[in-house]
Amino acid sequence: MAPVSLQRSKPSLLTNIIEFASSLEKTLISIPRPPSLATDLLENIDKLAEHRLVAASNFRDVDEYGTRLWNISSRLKKDEATSTKLVCLVRVFACLLLDCSHRSTTGGTANAIRLLKSALKTTKLCLDQRHVALAERIVEKAAHYEEILKHCDRGDLQDFSTVRIDLSSEYIMMRIALAWHQNRLDLAENWLAKIEPTLVELNPSLTEKLADLLFEIGKGQYGKATYDLAIQWLERAHDVLRLRTDEELSSDASDLRTSILHIMARALMQAPEGKLRERAWNIAHDLDTGPSDRLAVLLLKLDILDTNAEIDPQDYCELLLRIVRTMHVTESTFRTTLHYFHKLRPRSSTLAHVVLEKLLLERLPGTEKPEWIDRILVIIVWNLTTSTSHKGLQDSLKQILDVLPGFFPNSIGASATHAAHTLLWRRIEASYNQNEYAEATVWARLALHKTFDNSGDMNVGKIQRKIIICTLATLDYTTARSIYSEMSDAVQSADETKYLMYKVALRSGDSELGPHNWYWFRLQLLTEHLPSAVECLEAISSGSAKDGTLLYACVLEAQQTGQREQAISAMIKVFDKYNYGSPPGVNLPALLRCTARLLIQEIESSAEGQSSNIDAMCNLFDGAATQAKLQRRDAKNETFPISELDWFSRNAYNMAVRFCTNWNPPEILRLVQACLRFIELYPEDMDSGTLADLSLRRMFCDFLGASLLIMLARGEDAIELQLQYYLNLRRHAKSFHFHFVAQIDLLQGGAKEDLRRKASTLMTFDFEAAVRLKAWEDAGQTVRDSHIYSDPRLYSIFADIILASEAPTETMITILQEIVNISWRISSIDITKLSRWIRCLYQLALTSNLETAELLLKQVMTLANDSLEYPAEELEWLATTSFNRAVDFYCASQDDTCKRWAEMALGVANIIKDGGQLHGLLQTKYLGLKWED
Repeated sequence: MAPVSLQRSKPSLLTNIIEFASSLEKTLISIPRPPSLATDLLENIDKLAEHRLVAASNFRDVDEYGTRLWNISSRLKKDEATSTKLVCLVRVFACLLLDCSHRSTTGGTANAIRLLKSALKTTKLCLDQRHVALAERIVEKAAHYEEILKHCDRGDLQDFSTVRIDLSSEYIMMRIALAWHQNRLDLAENWLAKIEPTLVELNPSLTEKLADLLFEIGKGQYGKATYDLAIQWLERAHDVLRLRTDEELSSDASDLRTSILHIMARALMQAPEGKLRERAWNIAHDLDTGPSDRLAVLLLKLDILDTNAEIDPQDYCELLLRIVRTMHVTESTFRTTLHYFHKLRPRSSTLAHVVLEKLLLERLPGTEKPEWIDRILVIIVWNLTTSTSHKGLQDSLKQILDVLPGFFPNSIGASATHAAHTLLWRRIEASYNQNEYAEATVWARLALHKTFDNSGDMNVGKIQRKIIICTLATLDYTTARSIYSEMSDAVQSADETKYLMYKVALRSGDSELGPHNWYWFRLQLLTEHLPSAVECLEAISSGSAKDGTLLYACVLEAQQTGQREQAISAMIKVFDKYNYGSPPGVNLPALLRCTARLLIQEIESSAEGQSSNIDAMCNLFDGAATQAKLQRRDAKNETFPISELDWFSRNAYNMAVRFCTNWNPPEILRLVQACLRFIELYPEDMDSGTLADLSLRRMFCDFLGASLLIMLARGEDAIELQLQYYLNLRRHAKSFHFHFVAQIDLLQGGAKEDLRRKASTLMTFDFEAAVRLKAWEDAGQTVRDSHIYSDPRLYSIFADIILASEAPTETMITILQEIVNISWRISSIDITKLSRWIRCLYQLALTSNLETAELLLKQVMTLANDSLEYPAEELEWLATTSFNRAVDFYCASQDDTCKRWAEMALGVANIIKDGGQLHGLLQTKYLGLKWED
């Protein structure tokens, strides 16, 4: 047929397209293909879509290239190595080439049929690959040829009318599919309306295709949760299939019908109306009675039941049991069964257990899938251990565990054993925490079932120890010992086990080194050797290489059972063994603190063994101080942090103060010295408040220590030991004075006055110690330093001490002179005491230091003139003694000295308020003296 050119094409553009088609053919059959091939195809598809006609000379070339590329795309479609996108693009390009060549001629009906079929196939391929834009282009080409066929009347062609109707129907189906992919269901309905009048004329194959298309649309809407639309399109699909009998349709039609009804039932399930759910159930029931897939239908019925909150769990269980009995056990069906088990369990854990038991014991034997068996058993354990409604939980689990080896000779895997033990342990703990000790014991014994052979000694020991803990709560010590005898050697030697047996021994009365009763003797005959409390404690002490909390727990247990003495003696042995240290990992301060508390309680509550307990207490604080010093040498060692130092220092001081009147001074002194040792360990870079508090605590300790030492020194007959006490006392006094100077201005009110009184008292102790040590210079310095206290009582004590001492006369005079000089300036001084000190000093000075004596007389005259309270008898004594001394000078022919002393004596006598009697008497005697010229 001669070509008809309605529009002249651009030679250059057509030439490029032909050249591309030629090169494309070669490229497609070669490997590898260039990565830009898809992009080049899209560009040329766009060019070809705009190019409608070709010249007559190029018609055959274009048609041949299009045909060959079409055939190549058919072959590539079967090649798994070629991407579906490339196949789609090649077919679109080939289809456009054929269309372009056909439009350049008047063509014919056969050619139109050929091009329409090609366009429909290409459109379907594009839609399958989600290339909607390309599908839109091709379907427009198909529309052109479908329109041509509508106006053709070829009676000469056999079955032309049938072919035309079939192609037209296929075209409309492509239009419906395209509208669906474009999310234009309204447009799809319009196209469906065009085909509905001819539905009865469709051949069975097209009927099936249309039903499948409508099914896909309905399924798509179901996936989008637009259930009303899904039901509508699925009903249409079902109605289309009903136009043909089963004999007319293919074998796949039955599966299609089942799928349609299946999805429709699921869509109806989602509807809130009860009638629609009832319809869904009816559909499922019809499917169940038909030849459809039994498993899928049963699952559908389960899902429908699941939507009804009021459904009887028994119905659900029966359906699930039907699945378990009839299904072919595969990984998929196994997982599906477990999925629906979890849906049944919230309604009835008992029925859910029946399903699992049926699956485990009836369907899994022979599957050779140990992982399935492990998983089912773990789920059974989980179901029973977490159930609150199932009765006879332990019996149900025990029955399964007992019969399981008969079905599955091999033990369950280690992972499953661990999982089962974890679940059982949670239930054991829950029962124990609710004080249901008997139930916890039953669960624990189930965990020890021989089925769990792969659990290992560690897990078995943990469970066995839990049983012992439960027996302790129920006072069933016989069972506890029985469990201990069943343990392996490794579990028996574990520290945790020894601790529990320590508790058993304490509570059953076996706190000694061995058994001492007939019951115990019989038990020993029936079992292995059972440890006593002390043996257990020694084992824990020797074995606690990492964790010392068990030792602490042992002490607490002994305390709770009222056996403090046993706990104390045991702990003291532990401390003696480690020289008040501890193995690595043991919290030494905690053990020391706990033992100290026990010792205090024992000391307060019992009069027996007081001396040994007090000595143990002192040893404990001494040992703690020694260990603290050793540990804190290492800056990274935190065994004794500040909080521990604080506890020990405070309690050592408080205990010393508390028992200072009941205990012997040496024992109190040890506590005081321990407190000071702890204070020495505090870092120097602490805040000022803490440092001030420590300074006060140190001063209190120094004061108490000095007070104890003065008592010990005064009562000690051994001179060497006495002097050592005095020497130590002076160290405390020196330390107190150093900190007193720094702290006194920071205090106010009563605290300040109390500290001043302590400082004044400590001055007297220090002065006495200096005098006893014959440190005369230090004694004098102490007197000189005491002026800041202005305490008259202080100088009275000084005077008494120095006067009673063996000090040299000159030293005694010097110190007494300093005492008098300082006292002279104190307004509140007792004049009577001062006058007596002056008399003593005057007596000493008369024989060795006349200058001092003369100075004293002058001071007395000044003091007596200023004070009306100076004792008259003291003045009389001074006046007469001084006059007598003047007479001595007179006899020694020291006239000048005699006159000076006589005049001083007359001056003193003149002060006396006696009406001038003594003055007159002395004056008369003085005038009676005869002087040499």
